[in-house]
Amino acid sequence: MEFPIEVKVKTNCSTNQFIEKDGKYIAELNAKPKNNEANIELIKFLSRKFKKRLKIIRGFKSKIKLLDAV
Repeated sequence: MEFPIEVKVKTNCSTNQFIEKDGKYIAELNAKPKNNEANIELIKFLSRKFKKRLKIIRGFKSKIKLLDAV
């Protein structure tokens, strides 16, 4: 997968999932959007999935985030 990628984040879901739909990426997380919990969970979950260290470049307070490999 080429980085950076744009990911739409859905919070308060039952499980953590990463979905590709029509060329767009969606991350469903069971974390809440309070106290930066969803951002932390997103980084942990996708870093394990792609086996790369990731960071949020843009969209810290938005549902659409831009992630890049470190």
